[in-house]
Amino acid sequence: MTDAALQKLFRTALRSGGGTDSPRGLEGAVAGFRAVLLAQPDYAPALCGLGEALRKLGRVAEAEAVLRTAIERHPTKPDLRRALAETLADWGRLDEALEEAEMAGDLARGDPVVLTLIGLLRERRGETALARAALEAACAGVPDAAALTELGRMRRQAGDPSGALAVLDRAVVAARHPKEKAFADVQRALALLSMGRLREGFRAYDARWKTGLLPNLDPKLPPWTGDALAGRTLLVRCEQGLSECLQFFRLAGTIEGGRVVVEAPPPLVPLLRASHRVSEVVAQGDPLPPADCWAPLLSLPRLLHIDAESIPDEVPYLRPDPSLMAEWRERLGPGPKIGIAWRGGDPLFENRRRSVPLDAFAPLAGVDGVRLISLQKGDGRQDVDHVPFPIYDPTDDMDEGPAGFIDTAVVMQDCALIVTADTAIAHLAGALARPCWVVLPEGGDWRFGWHPTHSAWYPTVECLRKPPGGTWTDVFAEIARRLTAIRQGHVEESPDGDDTPAAADTPAPDTPAPDTPAADTPAAAPTNPADSDPSSHESVDEARDETDLLGGFFGRSPEV
Repeated sequence: MTDAALQKLFRTALRSGGGTDSPRGLEGAVAGFRAVLLAQPDYAPALCGLGEALRKLGRVAEAEAVLRTAIERHPTKPDLRRALAETLADWGRLDEALEEAEMAGDLARGDPVVLTLIGLLRERRGETALARAALEAACAGVPDAAALTELGRMRRQAGDPSGALAVLDRAVVAARHPKEKAFADVQRALALLSMGRLREGFRAYDARWKTGLLPNLDPKLPPWTGDALAGRTLLVRCEQGLSECLQFFRLAGTIEGGRVVVEAPPPLVPLLRASHRVSEVVAQGDPLPPADCWAPLLSLPRLLHIDAESIPDEVPYLRPDPSLMAEWRERLGPGPKIGIAWRGGDPLFENRRRSVPLDAFAPLAGVDGVRLISLQKGDGRQDVDHVPFPIYDPTDDMDEGPAGFIDTAVVMQDCALIVTADTAIAHLAGALARPCWVVLPEGGDWRFGWHPTHSAWYPTVECLRKPPGGTWTDVFAEIARRLTAIRQGHVEESPDGDDTPAAADTPAPDTPAPDTPAADTPAAAPTNPADSDPSSHESVDEARDETDLLGGFFGRSPEV
């Protein structure tokens, strides 16, 4: 076959994929590349394309085999080594992946794609300084949008959202195609949200639909524009994870003038239905009811013109099933309890898990008279069997079936405090108005707000960030100290000047002024929100200090 004919066949293979990363498109690409290789088994571009398509389909072992064979035939082709590095990274074999990526870098000096990959691999290995150096090298010549986007993300996650915004503005300008610009726009949106500039941030966040990472949710209905419903039915479709659904469900309950139907993940449907905040809740995967217009859940803040001053933070907006309270209290037994969760999922656009090693919770088990109760969901539950301190794990009996999070919500009512990594459990605790300390990485998480310690979205949630250069051990040692102080009735002056046990001595990240100033007030809640009047919202300014909040649960009268 002539070179011209081979290249024509290869172009046909590229078109057979439809230019998308959908499973159907990738299967088409695989078939097309195999057709090329039948004609010319050593054709390097087709070998590379086949390996990459197989990896994206999740057929990682096949991808590795194809790419290793290709490298044996073409050892000096940097694209083949880069593709193998990405495949090994998907296996979690980071050392081997980095070795292959650096070999690709030696073969293609200054290639921004390879340098960006090296930076991301070093970041996953915890080598932050080296990761930034590689990304900066990728931008040393012509600015590279992908490298600048990752640099901006890393700056935001390190607690420098304003510095991130400056880098991401450059990324948007440098973008060479729509998808590259979409990723830069999304990271720019997250930087704005981390600064409290909610209206700008949620407008920019619409770019998420252009990244290709989200499924197409369009039900072939007119999009809602935020206008009065005037008797119409609005369908709101949840997107991304459980955390996002729990957090932004409250907004659907504020829409008046017609019927509001929310489509939600099946595990949350019973709990959301029990709130009676919307007209109907249906499970994802079930037939959609008739509607006149629709909106994605995370577009509601933009459509409702939410800013820093108008966040609807009235809690609780979810409630436990009171008929299950007595059963669970008997099962859990007497005494003060702390509910814990340590492992979250893989969030979109973040490149890091929302997780903390369970070993880090060990200091909490040393607080006198306190029992740890596992609230962990799914992946991570097995970790309880591998730590040297006691944790009561009732999760075999908790809502692993169609009951959703109903049991978890009830168990939380019997816990004095929830201490959790950045997981759906933190959002559930906040929605239930339970006292919760959420442990965050040093840059925080935009979903909890821009203040270094207080959540703008949940009055009863306090944010405890890992200090720059510090460890999770530092954070949990401070948590144990505070709990011991509460248990013993010791009251210290907090950084805000209130008489509360002192908060962690964590430097505040760069938090430029949001849309409007947020109140610098302690996070607290009624001792038993389940017994509170749901129509009366106690503001953060009026809430009691944490000794009053938790002292009764720890078996003593608070000394304030």
